[in-house]
Amino acid sequence: MKHKLMISATIVLALALSSGAALAFHDGGVAYCAGCHTMHNSQNGNPVDANHLSGNAYLLNNGNASDTCLRCHAAYGQFGGGFGWGAGGDFYWVTKTFSWTSPRAGSTQGYTHGHNIVSPAYGIVQDPVLAAAPGGDFDSQYLTCTSCHDPHGNQNFRLLYGDEGTGPIYGGARYGFDSPAPLALGNSRRTLGNSSSAEPETDISHTVYKSGMSEWCANCHTDLHAGNTTDFVHPTGEDMGSLIAATYNAYISTDQVTGGDPATSYRGLVPFEAVNADLATVDPLNYTQGPTSQDQVMCLTCHRSHASPFADAGRWDFTSTHLISSHPQATDVGASADDVANKDYGYTLVTNQRSLCNKCHVKDFGDAHYEAH
Repeated sequence: MKHKLMISATIVLALALSSGAALAFHDGGVAYCAGCHTMHNSQNGNPVDANHLSGNAYLLNNGNASDTCLRCHAAYGQFGGGFGWGAGGDFYWVTKTFSWTSPRAGSTQGYTHGHNIVSPAYGIVQDPVLAAAPGGDFDSQYLTCTSCHDPHGNQNFRLLYGDEGTGPIYGGARYGFDSPAPLALGNSRRTLGNSSSAEPETDISHTVYKSGMSEWCANCHTDLHAGNTTDFVHPTGEDMGSLIAATYNAYISTDQVTGGDPATSYRGLVPFEAVNADLATVDPLNYTQGPTSQDQVMCLTCHRSHASPFADAGRWDFTSTHLISSHPQATDVGASADDVANKDYGYTLVTNQRSLCNKCHVKDFGDAHYEAH
């Protein structure tokens, strides 16, 4: 096994934020203990968690770790009814299943839409199909928000665990990570697309990724890119090269495959690692620079880290010829009008837009235009 278990008595703190604090709840390390824990499940004569009168593991004040995290983060867009337009995506989508009959019958099951963090309070259950992480052995029953994020705080991007010797809680022990946390710089945690105070991901305002994202994902998905030097697995951790970088920079849409300006060609739906970015000076609220030949594709170029409306947590629907016909559609069973409106995270796509793989590979030149069925 690539990973190692390290026995620890360290208590899990759940990822939560205090909306009334001057600083983010987790800033500066461990926040106040009562933000996540209750010693007696009792306050002012009432139970702190009325749904669990006997208390919770690790003295958490709201069910399990994910329940406690989402107690605050749901309102920030991490479980925002599909309005969570942040880089990670909205866990709401793993609770939504869509089915349709035209032009041919099909469906996407909610559990395929992303990481099924176990959160009974929010209706997210263990993945019913995958017993462990694809390409790895992280057991699905232990997956919570704190499987990736260290609620006690650290110096890493988004409090992600690294290879510092303390991985996430895993069945009463610890799951060891071999690769360090990625280098990146993000924006506000508030990502609700229907909120005037939020800062959702856009082509201009977005996380600036520098390095290490795919390697970090491989802590749990070890084998998915084990053969990335062959033609059988999409490469990660390798320079794009001048041709791919130039293609990305030139490509605007299926309707306009050339003419893009490298200074403004960054596409939030198709991010990349800007390996030469200076995270000490870069502005994630205003970053539009396209890639150079040294920049790299990563897991999050194509996938959301939390969830999306599409199978495999795709940033777009990998199964649609034209993205306008991707599901959910208004006629789908299980889809609301908001689901349809939110599926593209606020981005504008031309009617003829085909797969965004074309941002790097531009295979859609001259293809037939979209025809409604």
